[in-house]
Amino acid sequence: MPFCYSPWTNIDISPMGEITPCCKFQKQYYDQQFNIQTHSLSDYFNSKLIHNIKQEFHNGDWPAGCERCRIEESTGIESKRQLDYTRWKGHYDSYDLANSKFITTSIAFGNTCNLKCITCGPYSSSRWQKEYHDLYGKDIPHFKFYKKNFVQDFIAQAPAIVHLDIPGGEPFLSGIDEQKSLLSHYVATGQATNITLHYTTNAQIFPDEEWWQLWNHFKEVEIQLSIDGVGKRYEYIRFPASWSALVDNVSKYQHIQSSNLKLSVSHTVSAYNIFYIDEFFTWCYTIGLPRPWLGRVHTPQYMRPGVWTNPGRQIIIDQLQTSQHSDVLTWTNLMVNMDESEFFNEFKTKLQAHDRYRNTNFNITFPELADYL
Repeated sequence: MPFCYSPWTNIDISPMGEITPCCKFQKQYYDQQFNIQTHSLSDYFNSKLIHNIKQEFHNGDWPAGCERCRIEESTGIESKRQLDYTRWKGHYDSYDLANSKFITTSIAFGNTCNLKCITCGPYSSSRWQKEYHDLYGKDIPHFKFYKKNFVQDFIAQAPAIVHLDIPGGEPFLSGIDEQKSLLSHYVATGQATNITLHYTTNAQIFPDEEWWQLWNHFKEVEIQLSIDGVGKRYEYIRFPASWSALVDNVSKYQHIQSSNLKLSVSHTVSAYNIFYIDEFFTWCYTIGLPRPWLGRVHTPQYMRPGVWTNPGRQIIIDQLQTSQHSDVLTWTNLMVNMDESEFFNEFKTKLQAHDRYRNTNFNITFPELADYL
């Protein structure tokens, strides 16, 4: 029977201000939706939406919005639900479900970003705006920050958090003043020593001294390096990132002497890089980075790793099965059991459109897969 604490203990505020139980939640299945620009956190907590989701978990059912975790668990991939329970077990096991006060939170502080990763889009990255308009005729606003007095409102609703996740956009570009105001509040009140911070960064920017001075007061600061490939494949997926800049900044992080700093790595698995997961794991181990966390692209659907048709699909499965890394072998199950080839033609069409627009070349960058498009 599935059970997730996030509807009780966690709140996620996306780059566009949407409020959900967690970053994996699929809000499109629900008529009732919330945004920090138009709703208070109290509106969200007391909503029928959250009440119904909690009830479904009490009944041992998967809510529709939780399909990402359901799918991952069904294929043997460790889901966010499971990862969260492992990390916060002590807090969860003593948590009073009647309390309904959140203790962990994720705040994106807007969608300002310096990259337009091919697996991303304009809702999470401001750099995507022009390309998205030119190719699809849609204008998505640059969401610099949610609203005035957000920090004060948030502090009032979150008097005792133990964890703050700041994913971005790019967190070292999005809502900087508001971020530092919030962190300074926790330093001034002495709460910082009980709070862990988690940043997800593309590592093209190295934080300046002011950040480090603030972070010194917190219990732990985890910098998660979001890297989706090696060399030219990294630069293609994380366009227009520089591989050399990434390597330099990774080295700087590795040489930081700080007792409360923790480095981690995330790798978003998509139709672009599913063949190359072993290559990425090998690179991480070679330079001394920790074991990467692998997350599957869910949207857009046409970029999911399971879109490949045969014989390309079988070539990918064969490649994954040669890996010496158990985490890589797990993804064989997904490729065998998750046939999403109905989206393959859309993947191919949009890949070619973005290649023309960006002057990039999939066939040269991913030669092992080029013959199967």
